[in-house]
Amino acid sequence: MSSLIDLDKGSRTPRSEMHTIREALHCSTIEAIFATIHVALTQGIFLTNYVLDLGASNLECGVVESLPYLLQFTYFVSPWLVRKLNRRKPVAGFFAFAHRLSWISLILLLYVDWAPETKHAIMILTLLFSNACAVIANNAWFSWMADLTPASIRGSYYGRRNAYMGLTSLVTLLTGSQILNHFRESGAGYIGYTICFCAAILSSVFAVRMILRQYEPPVKTPQHLRISRLFRIALNKPLLKEYIAFFTLWQFALGVGAAYYGVHMVKVLKMNVAQMGLFSIITSMAALLGSRLWGQARDRVGDRITLIASGFFVAVHVWIWMPAEEGFLLPAWIVCVLGGFFWAGFNIASFSWPQKLCGETHRLYTFGLIGLFSGPGFVVGSLLGGVLTTYLPQVLFHIGDFEVLHFHLVFGISALGRLLAIYLICHWSSRVFGNHRTIRECIADSFGAMKTQWSEPVRRVFGSGIG
Repeated sequence: MSSLIDLDKGSRTPRSEMHTIREALHCSTIEAIFATIHVALTQGIFLTNYVLDLGASNLECGVVESLPYLLQFTYFVSPWLVRKLNRRKPVAGFFAFAHRLSWISLILLLYVDWAPETKHAIMILTLLFSNACAVIANNAWFSWMADLTPASIRGSYYGRRNAYMGLTSLVTLLTGSQILNHFRESGAGYIGYTICFCAAILSSVFAVRMILRQYEPPVKTPQHLRISRLFRIALNKPLLKEYIAFFTLWQFALGVGAAYYGVHMVKVLKMNVAQMGLFSIITSMAALLGSRLWGQARDRVGDRITLIASGFFVAVHVWIWMPAEEGFLLPAWIVCVLGGFFWAGFNIASFSWPQKLCGETHRLYTFGLIGLFSGPGFVVGSLLGGVLTTYLPQVLFHIGDFEVLHFHLVFGISALGRLLAIYLICHWSSRVFGNHRTIRECIADSFGAMKTQWSEPVRRVFGSGIG
């Protein structure tokens, strides 16, 4: 990959090790492509429609959405296993495979004639196990990749890697949504789900194979720490406790509305699977562009500015969604473009910034500490959204002919909560680091960096007088 060419420049690392790192990052990118196939076919529109087709309520949809965050405490299983094995590869590989293989149970539920309550219980227990395995695997993988990826190219590498993932997601969603929509409309939706979920499981087998081939740097055995010691670490690291507070509030606000966009699309906007698939495809295309631009912008202006700028737009673009209704989907299409682009920047910065704040020694535990607080925050938010959309009347009031729904209420709460979180982290980080760039200035800096990225190649081709 071209982003890895700069690894040797100004580095004291031997060239043989640089070659090993390049090969490992190449393996990581290939693994990400096949893992993305699994994610694309088992999350989002596929999981939403599967849960609704099993007859789940809005509250149960919220429970399903919150499961990955409810299980954040299992982060601490990963450091314990790494300490026992003195390796991260078997932890990441085994639990990643177990997480993805568990979807066999959800396929079998389509072929048994059991009571809906029994099916719902088995579905939730299966997803509980699956997500617990994913959390354990991800924690080992985060630490592994943080040690493997040179800091000088971290933003551009993840930007490029995310771009490949976005392209893969686009193709997978296009194919999978058409398959599922065809079988659902012909009354054989169970066949569509079987094809999609089986393809996801098969792709995950190859993804795990690539994990096991990837080079792992020597592990710095994590210390055995008590929870009380972890809290003291958070208190003593500059900005880490503020970041935990920010991310907990962000996840709470996100949880209030996250599970219900898909439900709103199905129940209110009356979008079929093919339309929802196109929606996700456009989002992936926007994320594809955004990953490249935000990744390189992050390398120029840093994590703080990138997170604040992208996070602000992630918060406010939700309001564009509100006027959407059956027969008038333009606001939703606009949101899918803006959301894909700005979420790409937020995801890059929110992954990279905590790595700097926690330091190498406690990285495995500190990611767990962040999840320990932010996970329950998302769960509480998701359950709040579920209660509001289950027990409030669907139509709250009218503005002219427009019906204001309980869905609009949870979307509004979610947007305001995220905006508050961005304001707080901007204020807290400026106080800790003395960086007083405001939200408006962070936005200007980020887009200025993107403009530079585009204008420099143009100048090289057409001359310095352009731009």
